[in-house]
Amino acid sequence: MGAKESRIGFLSYDEAVKRVTDVELKRLRDAFKRTSGLSVYMTQQCFYREVLGDGVPPKVAEVIYTSFGGTSKGLHFNYLIVGLVLLTRGRDEEKAKYIFSLFASDSGAYVVREDVENMLRSVDGEVPPSLRKCFTEGEKVNYEKFKSWLLQNKDAFTFSRWLLSGGVCVTLTDDSDTPTFYQTLAGVTHLEESDIIDLEKRYWLLKAQSRTGRFDLETFVPLVSPPIHASLSEGLFHAFDENRDNHIDFKEISCGLSACCRGPVAERQKFCFKVFDIDRDGILSRDEIHEMVVALLEVWKDNRTDTLPEFDSSVSDIVEDILKMHDTTKQGHLTLEDYQIWSVKSALANEFLNLLFQVCHIVLGLRPATPEEEGQIIRGWLERESRHGLQPSQNWFLISMQWWQQWKDYVRYDNKSIVVEQPSMQGSGMRSSQSTAPIEPVLNRIGMVVRSPSSPEEKFPDNISSSSEASESTGNSLTPHISSSATDVCFARQQNVSDNNNQCFSSANGHLPNSMAAQRPGAIDNQPLVTTEPMKAPTLTMEGGRLKKSQQLLASRDFETVPEPVWRALYHWYGANLSLPRP
Repeated sequence: MGAKESRIGFLSYDEAVKRVTDVELKRLRDAFKRTSGLSVYMTQQCFYREVLGDGVPPKVAEVIYTSFGGTSKGLHFNYLIVGLVLLTRGRDEEKAKYIFSLFASDSGAYVVREDVENMLRSVDGEVPPSLRKCFTEGEKVNYEKFKSWLLQNKDAFTFSRWLLSGGVCVTLTDDSDTPTFYQTLAGVTHLEESDIIDLEKRYWLLKAQSRTGRFDLETFVPLVSPPIHASLSEGLFHAFDENRDNHIDFKEISCGLSACCRGPVAERQKFCFKVFDIDRDGILSRDEIHEMVVALLEVWKDNRTDTLPEFDSSVSDIVEDILKMHDTTKQGHLTLEDYQIWSVKSALANEFLNLLFQVCHIVLGLRPATPEEEGQIIRGWLERESRHGLQPSQNWFLISMQWWQQWKDYVRYDNKSIVVEQPSMQGSGMRSSQSTAPIEPVLNRIGMVVRSPSSPEEKFPDNISSSSEASESTGNSLTPHISSSATDVCFARQQNVSDNNNQCFSSANGHLPNSMAAQRPGAIDNQPLVTTEPMKAPTLTMEGGRLKKSQQLLASRDFETVPEPVWRALYHWYGANLSLPRP
């Protein structure tokens, strides 16, 4: 019963998977990833808790773990599947063979009475009297004699009783009508079940970077800052950490991403309010508003090249103007409702919402709702990065131009930019010529504006503003000077409009274009960029491979370079056959 290789050699993995459906196998694989993270091994305690549960006697659980092939490193997924299939769907003869293997000698040809008795004393604390009948002809018996005795004495000891007498409480799946975890989350968020399943994969990758095993503040901040301003990183973490237990679980990140990216504008701005409400008392004090304004001005400078009238005022004056116009209680603070009314007209608040939208997709792993949305997210990030330039210690990744062009066609990347009139932050509703700036495609329903990227980390291109709601609620027109592009209705699905992605592709005249036949590209194929000549060491520097020397590879002709966050996002969404990082 030592921690040896699996004792179920008579049942192969290929044979075992034939006894489970594709749906069951996927659920098991997903559950394994949830409990094991990036590791290909499940720990012993995790196996006891998550697989067997409390219904299996501890000694029996230990026997099962080691016999499945579990070691100090853990239990491999393939061994787990074979073992579970044996326990839940194995025939009695296979189970008898399995039990025999637990007692058998190293050769596997026979069992010795003394070994059986010692093991039973260890597991059960006693030796069943019926065991004498198994060894009437000697101290050793082969498999056939052991099986004959075992099947006639299924209740002889705990393990045989548990495995052969109908007491197995392990099932591969639950066929009841109870909603799955994903269905439940989809029911309480604006996310689809497929979004949640996909998001979970990214969540466990992010969580695996933690030293503590939890998605805590220490793990979260380096992921989002930059591009999130350092002073806002902790507030953003607490906005996700709804139950205030100092780590973000999967339910919290799902609900947070839903509120920030897929909900109505009021819900999105409520999420932002939580970011600025440092002491979590439900109001923004004068000091908190001051810190908010300082941070929002920095966000604007990082993401925009144009200016606002607010840059001609001091931070204190801006704070006083906000309180004068929107402090309905006249107590020197903003309530959530006050903030939401202010944010509808605030270009600064909407630029921050745009930045959050980028981070939630590229860094935290939410898959864009439409191809068009995806293109604007990536475009905004790349524009910001190009303005900041290359920085020491950064890795940029090469993508073959052939794939990149297919992707650009798919997401309609080269849509012309439009001009949107931005609201002034100061509450008078006055607008200056400085407030009008060219903007990459805008989501007019919610004012989602794509801006250029700022820092080498993770920022998102689409500015989610509330300009349209402002026009509805205040009567002020915030309509683009030029008819907006396909992104105008990309969030229509959040406004109870049809989920058909094609409806997110309006052309400038409001009609569906005829050129929507661009197909979603497959996995990123970087093979055309590397040499095929055989070599002992393809790379010694973790750069993925040696580039071709037979022809001079040129950027923008043969390949495109993207920063690491963009590469990770594209890899998550599409996959790749070869990673080519270049420092």
